[in-house]
Amino acid sequence: MRLHRLLAALTIVPLVGAAAPAVSTADGPISDTMSSLEIALCDDSDLAQCLFPFPNDHFTVADASEVTGRRVNLSPLAMPQNRAGRPIDPTEWNTGDGFSPGALAMTFVPGLDLEATWREALDDEDAAATTIEDLARSLDEDAPIVVINATTGERHPYFDELDTHPETAEDERLLLIRPAVNYEEGHRYVIALRDLVGQDGEELQPARNFAGYAEGRGPKGAKQLHMDANVFPVLEAAGIDRDEVYLAWDFTVASWQSLAGRVLHMRDEAFALLGDHDLADLEVQGVSPEFTIDYVDEGNGNAARIVHGAVTVPNFLTHPQERLDLGRYDRDGYDVPGVMAPGSRLFYGNGSRLPQINPVAPTMEVPFICAIPNSAVGDDGRVADPARPALYGHGLLGSRQEGAYWSGGRHMLANHGLMNCGVDWLGMATEDLSNVGMILTDASNMPSLADRAQQGFLGFLFVGRAMIHPDGFSSDARFQDVDGAPLFDTSELVYDGNSQGAIMGGALTAIAPDFTKAVLGVPGMNYSTLLNRSVDWEGEFLDPTDPDLPAYSQFMYQSYPDKQEQQLVFSLIQMLWDRAESNGYAHHMTDDPYPNTPAHQVILHVAFGDFQVANIAAEVEARTIGARAIHSALAPGRHWARDPWFGMEDFIDGQWSGSALVYMDSGNLVPPVGNVPPAHVGSDPHGHPRNDVMGGIQKHLFYETGIVFDTRDGAAWWTTNCPAQSEEPVACGG
Repeated sequence: MRLHRLLAALTIVPLVGAAAPAVSTADGPISDTMSSLEIALCDDSDLAQCLFPFPNDHFTVADASEVTGRRVNLSPLAMPQNRAGRPIDPTEWNTGDGFSPGALAMTFVPGLDLEATWREALDDEDAAATTIEDLARSLDEDAPIVVINATTGERHPYFDELDTHPETAEDERLLLIRPAVNYEEGHRYVIALRDLVGQDGEELQPARNFAGYAEGRGPKGAKQLHMDANVFPVLEAAGIDRDEVYLAWDFTVASWQSLAGRVLHMRDEAFALLGDHDLADLEVQGVSPEFTIDYVDEGNGNAARIVHGAVTVPNFLTHPQERLDLGRYDRDGYDVPGVMAPGSRLFYGNGSRLPQINPVAPTMEVPFICAIPNSAVGDDGRVADPARPALYGHGLLGSRQEGAYWSGGRHMLANHGLMNCGVDWLGMATEDLSNVGMILTDASNMPSLADRAQQGFLGFLFVGRAMIHPDGFSSDARFQDVDGAPLFDTSELVYDGNSQGAIMGGALTAIAPDFTKAVLGVPGMNYSTLLNRSVDWEGEFLDPTDPDLPAYSQFMYQSYPDKQEQQLVFSLIQMLWDRAESNGYAHHMTDDPYPNTPAHQVILHVAFGDFQVANIAAEVEARTIGARAIHSALAPGRHWARDPWFGMEDFIDGQWSGSALVYMDSGNLVPPVGNVPPAHVGSDPHGHPRNDVMGGIQKHLFYETGIVFDTRDGAAWWTTNCPAQSEEPVACGG
């Protein structure tokens, strides 16, 4: 909320508090009679928006009951308002003990020339135009933007940019700062700006308010004490004097307990009901989840048999999904998408801080679709080549049908013998469209997406357990040959997901007890980074064939028209989205598992120049999970950065037994470095990795051996779809 709107609101909202000294601004005092409570609502260091700079420990309070010792404390009076005048309700945000590990930090620096600032700071006229093009310089001793881990004293790599969204006015462009590798959970960070150059070539001077704090003459109260005790000493220990700083602030990153504690509790409770308490040992114990089979489709060319059914899962939601009338199908014979009553939340009983099973509706039915590949069944109806069971994660606002009927999972189903079992991503499935619409017009509804997604993770995990339990799917005749033998091998489960199935699939991988190998196709993480850079969000239309159907972004932009507030809303909703996607789980996705959880291996299959999921977000994920990269995958000059592999080591002798990022190139234009989507030139390479022949072989070998092989043996990874462009295509392989 802009400060003038907040002050207008405060004139009609009674506040209690003693009068405080006047707070100075660049234009003069805000008020001679502002109460201490009024001052506390905003950080007066940046008056462009009440919550700027953000994220910020000014908007937390000490709380010894929290892991970090702090708790988020956002006031509804300070939150962005939609066009209807409704502020975002911060109640759920205020349950967190810190901010996002991938926090989008922002502040407004009037007149900033970011490119000139970097050239002058580094004394290099040939310096890259943006940090995105040269991440190493974020750690330079003379960097004008410094991010310091206050817990360790070390500098943290980042990339900074001015908001280049085409609808943002020149005099409203925010300075946006994002981590190049996610911040450490539970740690505190200090961000400082110095030696900033304006568009007139002169050094920018700090606003009067912050200058007062730097000189120790700010309003005598908590803000000055906090800066003196927690911010300036960190900078001084790093060799930065307070009198050279334009602006500085600090924020605490949420603990893993705050980010993932709810769903880990739900998982452990649910599996305990099956009789399995040790989920880290990779041993299937207890009973199988209950399941029913609704009907069987005899195949579609790629599959010998497609089984539709549902698994019974403990319900932690206030409004569970109702089962469909089994006689209802759509025109193609598939299940009709469910319709979810908007607003479903996790159920908390008896004052518990953790979700509880709903005593009124203790279970819910989670539909699944399993496609048994043709290769599993011989001409005589007996087992030929037992299938490998794979949980399949569908794309944006899609459904469980994708892994069996659509392009997403067909390649591995038809060519590599995977038995794909698809489940709907609750919170982000077709049935959630009405709820998503409500969120876009009023971000107060965002908690329902995060809550439903965590319940949705349980659906995947229970379907996965039924796939490998001896009394699960393999015991049912619909999954057996004519002699009653299972058509798939129950010894190991794997995961395969694409697009949203990779973004949410990374979170699922981090908590999974029954699979340790996951391939995340066209992945990324952190929706606050992805949205502006995706044609799905910023594109001309949801459906290019229907010009009357607007892009997803337009619903939000019409509700929150202020361009600065839009970035703030992105950063705010990411704090809850962390509970539903890879960004909140990345530190524990691979070799640093959560308690009672096995370690995992992950391959990130990235489409270079992806229209829908920004490459930069996949690279941040790779660095955070400790992945290596095939450095030869991109031909020389194809990457936007001076050091394309910053923070990612190369393979050893063409193979790697850990987690990996693999670029696949279809010849598209190099993606832009700003917060805008790629140009609509040529075809979108988003679907190419999942259908690439050598990529499929790599996935198959990974599932088989746990080793990531460079199946192109040192050659660039030009896809079978190359060239994808229709204008000035790259000469693939040349």
